[in-house]
Amino acid sequence: MKIVPVVISIALLIGAPPLAYAQTAGFQHGVHDAQTSDIGQWYILQPGQGFAFHTKQIVEDYIRGFCAISPNTSSDAEQASLDCAQGPTSASWMSEK
Repeated sequence: MKIVPVVISIALLIGAPPLAYAQTAGFQHGVHDAQTSDIGQWYILQPGQGFAFHTKQIVEDYIRGFCAISPNTSSDAEQASLDCAQGPTSASWMSEK
């Protein structure tokens, strides 16, 4: 089947997110939040949804998703501090679950 390698190659050329992250809930929430202009509607800023309520892996995937859509962004929100220029390790308020 020659279609799969072609689709993957095209996705990589246009900057599509890596498939390993695209299926995780954290990545999907990050993508959604980056696409939502109303910051008050961001998943990660809702009560009980900040970085402290998620595992390190979910937080890192969230940042990967968010930064895939909005690469030159940072957030200093108390619930979810991140800096796309620094990548997933920039997260603050993470739990050690």
